[in-house]
Amino acid sequence: MPENNFNIKGLSDEQVILAREKFGQNKLSYKKENGIVETLKNLAKEPMILLLLVASLIYFVSGKTGDGIFLSSAIILFPLSHCFKIQEVEMLSKKLKNLTQPNCTVIRNGKREVIKK
Repeated sequence: MPENNFNIKGLSDEQVILAREKFGQNKLSYKKENGIVETLKNLAKEPMILLLLVASLIYFVSGKTGDGIFLSSAIILFPLSHCFKIQEVEMLSKKLKNLTQPNCTVIRNGKREVIKK
């Protein structure tokens, strides 16, 4: 079946390059994902983590070092597991973003082309 472009030539490759230089890329911008360090900083500001830190300090000061060590290890393990979950969610989000990218049909140099947005 012959292509019917309604006698539209579309943009040439040179025009596309000039338009991109003048107006920028035609791309969606997404919020930057948080890194591991940023996630740990945010977790350190959580009221529950701070409360657990104070409780573990009270255990150490009162002489119950076993309970203090147990609570301190829980405080350390929770953020680590949280960071792994956050990284997993970000990786899945990137994969989903790639799957849901729309395709556009354009006419370039008199021929139809399918491009990803």
